[in-house]
Amino acid sequence: MATVEENLITKGLSGRLGKSVYFRQWGGKTILCEMPARNKKLPVDEDHKRRMSRFREATEYAKQAMNDQELKQAYKRKCTGRQHAFSKAIQDYLTSPVIQEIDLSNYTGEIGSFILINATDTFRVKQVQVRIEEQSKVIETGFAQREGDTDWWRFIATVPYFTSENGKVIVSAYDLPGNETTKEARFSGNEHPLS
Repeated sequence: MATVEENLITKGLSGRLGKSVYFRQWGGKTILCEMPARNKKLPVDEDHKRRMSRFREATEYAKQAMNDQELKQAYKRKCTGRQHAFSKAIQDYLTSPVIQEIDLSNYTGEIGSFILINATDTFRVKQVQVRIEEQSKVIETGFAQREGDTDWWRFIATVPYFTSENGKVIVSAYDLPGNETTKEARFSGNEHPLS
């Protein structure tokens, strides 16, 4: 791979030249490299087809995101090094959010007590939904609110609930492209139950 600097002939050049040379733009520079070789004898399995389909979907999402100037700038601000907003949008589409922690220490079962959730994403967590249930019976469900400009979300109880060992909290985090991650936490029975 060679980098071409300040050359009037190759500046801004991209694409292939013949069957062995390839030009591309990276970080404002023209890069000259050998054409990538593809082994056509390798069988294409279903898993590979699914990955290619998902990558095509990610590319379509990134194209739509680049047409929204506000979203494009937001992706651009998250870029590091030689990343571009387009590749950051693809990465966002291909990566689901992560629920790092579900903190039940402030949940007493009383109205106004709360559950804290730490949810992260490569770009931005769009929303966090919380469902409290006991033996498949839904006690309460709703959306948590972001704590300022952090990765912490607060769900405030609006329904009284006597916590038991059969109770659990199911949290779903969603990012901008619509990826969903779900995690649950069980009540230990040592929370501060309603008396």
